[in-house]
Amino acid sequence: MKLPIETLQQIQQMLNAVPFMKSLNQKEVEELAYQFNQRHFMKGETIIHQGEPGKLFHLITKGRVDVFRKSLFGRKKLAELGPGNFFGEMALIENVPRTATVVGSEDGEMYTLSRDVFERILLTNPSVSETIKQEANRRKESNKAL
Repeated sequence: MKLPIETLQQIQQMLNAVPFMKSLNQKEVEELAYQFNQRHFMKGETIIHQGEPGKLFHLITKGRVDVFRKSLFGRKKLAELGPGNFFGEMALIENVPRTATVVGSEDGEMYTLSRDVFERILLTNPSVSETIKQEANRRKESNKAL
């Protein structure tokens, strides 16, 4: 689905604010913005399930989500994410199953990017790839501490 120009501009602004996207030039940001798909989510909706294969990168524009991890002792809340936050990168970078479950804590909207585009545009850019891997490692260590 082709997104309206205002939406593309909003995505570009959000991409410019994502730490690992800062090293992309404006042409790359514009190209990337065209690859996103809009998705709405509802309060209580499970967006991703821990253990499933990772297929999408998610960028939140409206609403909030909670991130949980199952353990032997039940379910532990790892984070609450809102507009401008992203999730789903760890499974795409490391090609591992999802490390957590993400559930809408209120109705919202996000933009998603497929694994193919994520790998083609982001992981082939050495500086972006390195920054993404550093962020994934930081989140992984933070999750271990919980």
